[in-house]
Amino acid sequence: MKKFDVSVLTVSVLILGLAVIGVSQAKGTTTDTVAAKIGNTTITQTQVYDALKVKSGPSVMTQLVAAELYRLEAQAQGISVTDQDLDKLINPIKEKLGTPEKFQEYLDEKHTTEQEFREKTRLILMRDKLLEKAFPPTEEQIKAYYEKNKDKYEKQTLEQARPDIVDKVKDKNRRANIDKWLEDLHKKYQVQIMDPALVEKEKKE
Repeated sequence: MKKFDVSVLTVSVLILGLAVIGVSQAKGTTTDTVAAKIGNTTITQTQVYDALKVKSGPSVMTQLVAAELYRLEAQAQGISVTDQDLDKLINPIKEKLGTPEKFQEYLDEKHTTEQEFREKTRLILMRDKLLEKAFPPTEEQIKAYYEKNKDKYEKQTLEQARPDIVDKVKDKNRRANIDKWLEDLHKKYQVQIMDPALVEKEKKE
């Protein structure tokens, strides 16, 4: 199972474009919009999307499938991410940057809008809630982490350090289990990718 890159919304336009081209070709449309001109030579939108499909299509499809699996599983388990949940993460970023203009610069650097940024964050939170429910931190893990990192928490008791340790163990559990968990979701929801060109190949170790 390929590792999932959470930056799904930044590339979703590619697959949308591929879908549009696919529909156009399926209907037998012969016209093709010109995307660029170099002297007397033209580059069409179909050429652009074909090139993007070969280069990035499989990884983008992997990300989009994973995103939809998160939504389906969250719906099945009654898990949601509220606007208040998003504000708790995004507002501190705004406060740190200081002004609306600085926040806009931050978004521009990421080539996204605030709405897209919020939806991307919602997706990540949804994934994390699902994984936390599937693989919650155990008391044994918390105690083991505290013992292993006593030098870091030398001035804190286990109970004082617990909130930070719980977050660390949650993150460790997510990273350790996400690939197998996603593989199980693929089976549960019977994922089928119809275009072989969009199937991501496993990399050899």
